[in-house]
Amino acid sequence: MSSSSSSTSGSQQQPPIILYHYPFSPYAKRIVWYLHLRGIPYTQCLQPMILPRPDLSSLLGIKYRRIPLLSIGRDVYLDTRLILSKLEDLDLHSLNPKLSAAPGTDALALQSLLSHYSIDGGLFSRAAQLLFSLDNPLLRDPQFLADRAEFVAGGGGNAPPSKFSREEMAALGPEALADLRDYCQMLETTVLADGRDWILKNTDDNNKPGLADIEAVFVLHWVMSLPGALPKEQFNDDKFPRVWKWVERFRVAVGETTPTQQTAAQKKGDGNSKVATVKGDKARDLILGAGWNEDSEKKEVEAGEAIVQFHGLKKGTLVEVWPTDSGSAPAHRDVGRLVSLDSREVVIENEKGVRVHAPRHGFRVKPSSQAVASSL
Repeated sequence: MSSSSSSTSGSQQQPPIILYHYPFSPYAKRIVWYLHLRGIPYTQCLQPMILPRPDLSSLLGIKYRRIPLLSIGRDVYLDTRLILSKLEDLDLHSLNPKLSAAPGTDALALQSLLSHYSIDGGLFSRAAQLLFSLDNPLLRDPQFLADRAEFVAGGGGNAPPSKFSREEMAALGPEALADLRDYCQMLETTVLADGRDWILKNTDDNNKPGLADIEAVFVLHWVMSLPGALPKEQFNDDKFPRVWKWVERFRVAVGETTPTQQTAAQKKGDGNSKVATVKGDKARDLILGAGWNEDSEKKEVEAGEAIVQFHGLKKGTLVEVWPTDSGSAPAHRDVGRLVSLDSREVVIENEKGVRVHAPRHGFRVKPSSQAVASSL
């Protein structure tokens, strides 16, 4: 592993930004929208919807199987919430204003709660259950079903892959619709009830959506784009007029003004003709030829962290990092030398010389089984 390349932090030169994603990913949309709204230039490397993804596993040594991932220089970030926080840290004069609510405000609390509601609170999982009642070719594709069964099997990666039962999943549809209706009702009668354009009232002339809108809209945007997912008699602009107008305003703001344009954008990756698309080998060369986005060597493995004390971790310890809720099978655990660890983030450097960043929330860290085996 190499740790000799100098950081570009503090330099005027912005390391290349590369987004690994695939069309139709609702989580990737969160990042595409953010990049679009702030005018951040980037390159995309489009990935297949199912494994394998050799652009990541073979060329960069990254085993993490979820999409999207974002590289800034030789730093690669996992999980959309960590990615969004790192993009918020970019402070170049050429960019549009940052999108997050101000620190220490009620607005930031609302933004964070909407993020937890959509992701940890199960709203996205509920929306995904609606897929099984649709006439979607993917749900008749045994390769796709096997891939997703492996993806969700055993939350902590300890259970063998199970088979999806379309009938059992479809039976959950009515409950999912009830939860989505409750969500629409909550937005309609609370946050959007005063007729505001965006989740957080703008206090300046920049009347654009913010990060709170991205957190609140991405699940609804996804299911509303799936024909037949939401029964029209239960979900329409008469029942939820403020919600429907807000979603439409958001689509216009991110360049998706009609369903046709939205479909075209999904097929192209992000729909922005100014975004260059590169193959995996070119993306690898751009990443490995760049400097670091962050000088992580200056950060510490904080001794007061419970996980550090429990495992006796220190800089250079060979560790495994993986998500705990999905995509957590042993084959998808990233291994590398520990660079830093604090209450919010863990950073490792893998054998390809890439630094992989993961949030502490929803991810597990422990000494690698490779290191344990070598010590026996």
